[in-house]
Amino acid sequence: LQRYPEPAAWAGVSDDELHSAWAGLGYYRRARLLRDGARAVVRDHGGQVPSDPTRLGKLPGVGAYTKGAVASIAFGLPLPAVDGNVERVLARQRRYELPVKNAVGQRQMRAWVEQAQTRDRPGAFNQALMELGAMVCTPRSPRCGTCPVAADCLGQDAVDRLPVLPKRRAPVDVTARIVLIPADGGVLAAPIPPGEPNAGQWEPPGAGLLVDVAEPDDLEGPLHSRHGARVELGPELGRFRHGITHHRIRVLVHSGRVLRRGELQPRVPGDPAVPWSTAARKAFQAAGMGTAEE
Repeated sequence: LQRYPEPAAWAGVSDDELHSAWAGLGYYRRARLLRDGARAVVRDHGGQVPSDPTRLGKLPGVGAYTKGAVASIAFGLPLPAVDGNVERVLARQRRYELPVKNAVGQRQMRAWVEQAQTRDRPGAFNQALMELGAMVCTPRSPRCGTCPVAADCLGQDAVDRLPVLPKRRAPVDVTARIVLIPADGGVLAAPIPPGEPNAGQWEPPGAGLLVDVAEPDDLEGPLHSRHGARVELGPELGRFRHGITHHRIRVLVHSGRVLRRGELQPRVPGDPAVPWSTAARKAFQAAGMGTAEE
């Protein structure tokens, strides 16, 4: 907010600037969508975020929840903002025993918020409802004794099974490899390609964290397709655990030497201007080259 106080300032940042400014916040796709939205605001709305819900909802990255949150909190419009906390409160309080994430469930959640929402302070109402779910009606061990809407809550005996959520995906075990190759005072690295988790951030060469590389020789094809590079692996320098969605990743960090650089470029591990991924910082830590987090 200090570096980019207005949409026009945020709209002009490069990928590297964007990821460096966002470092440590996670969910980097949100940062890119925020910039895309800022560019649309500058291009189509004279640099001012539109207060009209229809135009607001057409901005890149703005779905039903974001539209409701911004419209109610920033512009005082009586729109619902239904997140996971709100779904949990409503499903328990109204004893809603159907799935909350499908279209029917989402329509019901929004309808209940609209029925109860105050017209003079809709933003405060939405925030209070979210806070109620975050602090009182928690996923486990909810504090029903201090809940302000407990008197007519129909689901106090069913908090362990409400709300009805989709089944979690089974975990997938993956072995990934990262290669640290010294070059020009740093290590060779490249931006993570589009379509992969954390796209646009920088990492040392590898096949990608979601690609299982059981044997070192399995790296050759992915390194060529991702970076146009050929690398010879050296001894293992360390290892660490990492998680992305439902993937449980064991990352092996190797030394190595480059046979063909391709798109790999030298970057300094401790350079704050380089938007290193969390996995890259963990790799540097595992190899004794720096810390995993800022």
